[in-house]
Formats: sequence, C-alpha cells, structure tokens
Amino acid sequence: MHLGVIVCVVISVVCSSALEQGRSGWTGKLLVVPMDGSHWTGVKAVAEEMGRRGHTVIVVIPEISMRLGPGKHYTTKTFPGTYGQDLINQMMVEHIHESEQSLLRSVTSMVAHMRNIINYVTSTAEGLFKNQELIDFLREQNFDAVLTDPALPMGAILAYNLSVPAVYMLRAMPCDAVATACPDPPSYVPRFLTRNSDRMTFSQRVLNVFVSMLEPLICKFAYWPFEKLTSNFLLRDVSLIEILSTAAVWLIRYDFSLEFPKPLMPNMQLIGGINCGIRNPLKKLWSRVGAVGLGSC
Repeated sequence: MHLGVIVCVVISVVCSSALEQGRSGWTGKLLVVPMDGSHWTGVKAVAEEMGRRGHTVIVVIPEISMRLGPGKHYTTKTFPGTYGQDLINQMMVEHIHESEQSLLRSVTSMVAHMRNIINYVTSTAEGLFKNQELIDFLREQNFDAVLTDPALPMGAILAYNLSVPAVYMLRAMPCDAVATACPDPPSYVPRFLTRNSDRMTFSQRVLNVFVSMLEPLICKFAYWPFEKLTSNFLLRDVSLIEILSTAAVWLIRYDFSLEFPKPLMPNMQLIGGINCGIRNPLKKLWSRVGAVGLGSC
C-alpha cells in the first residue's frame, strides 16, 4: 500500500516537472502593430520583454514616425506612408503651442490639430493595407497573437484579416463599453472628461447619462475615416465595432487602487502601473534583518 502511494507521488512530480519544463521552453510569434506617440511607450515595453523571453516579436511601423523605432529584442518591418516629415513636425509644433493660446484660438487650433492627426493615422493605415508584399509576409508567419492599441484600429483590422487573436492594450476609448459588451452603468461609472467621481449628485448623474448617450455617436465619428479603408482591405462591408469586439484579451492600463471601480469582463485584465520602474527597497533590508536574526541564534 505504502509502495503504491510513493510510486503515484513520484509519477505526479515527474509529470508536473515535465509539464512545467515544456511550458517554460515554449516560444511563440507575436505581431505588434503600435500607435505612434505616447501610446507606444507601454506597448514597446511589452514587445521588448516578450522578445527578451525568447519569443519572436515583429513590430510593424511606418518609415516616418514620431517615436516608433527599432529595439533590442524585437524585429521591425517598415512600410512607406503617404506623408512626409513635414506633417510630423507640424503636429508636434501645434501640440506644443496649444496651451499658449486664448480659449477661442485654442479650440480652433485643436480642431485643426485633430484633422491633421486623423489624416496621419488614416494615411498610416492606408500605407500598410496597400503594401501587399508586407501583408503576404505577415500572413506566412503564422502569428500566435497580435498586440495593438485599438485607439488606432489598424492593428485590429489586420488581426481580423489574418484570423489571429488580438490583444488590445489601452487606457480607454469611446467604443470600449460597446466593443467589450461590458456593463457600464452611468449611475456610478464616471464618463471621460466629465470630472465626475463614482459618488455623484443628481445633476452630475444627468450629465453622466447625457455623455453616455453621446458615446456611440462619438465612437462612430472617431472611426468613420477608417470605414472605407476597412471595406477596401477586407473586400466586404464590416463595422469596426464588429472587428473590435473580436478581441481575445483587453489589457487595460487601469488600477482600482488609484481610480474608480467599474465592472469588468473575464477577458479584461488591469495592468495599471506597467510603465513604473520595478523596485523592492525592503528586500535588502529584510535579508540583513534575517542574517542578524540567524546570527544571534
């Protein structure tokens, strides 16, 4: 009886060790389609870490950009855009001088700035979708997942076309409640730019409900320039909400210890603080205390 128990324990330990070894030795292929600007910071950190762990990481970027570029642990594939460096410089200058103007001038400048941004991101998507050689190369790689920021739906559209699971990394976007099918009650979930908390007065809740009713319209307006590009690329009519809703995982830069609670779906993971440096100042102190304690014994 005792011998049988020992044999079962040994077999289970060996199988567990083999399984863990197989998991740790597995490497996959990750396609990264980032958004330019500050959105690139967190996505780049993930791409670098995945490459450092032995996975094959390919980052697709335009030839001209603000911040996108090569890294130590991933490979870049570039494609030509339909714009020049002058548009990038103009957007950066406009962004710097926005806070130095009067209210009326600031509003008109913001509208012009948003128009340039929309032209930039749609031109970027058009440059990628029309590069058939690059699309064929990506299709041949048989990626396991696509990491992208859905604020620029280029990566989501590409993942949909390649039939590869999409992993979204974002802070927030106008369509997240609709695309995730996640409950988002305006009674205690504050809407973006309202400056409300999760404890609202009656007037604040009225404003919150009003903004929540406008969100589908804002979503449609924000992604309207991509509708025609998407239909031409996929060769059929499909809404961007349908594409965004096929995400496998939502990595949300949110933390309930610093922000207001809200419902989540099972495929939504909070990664707030991913850009913070990893520190453990108590580790050395604790080791010294332990050493002193052992010495006194």
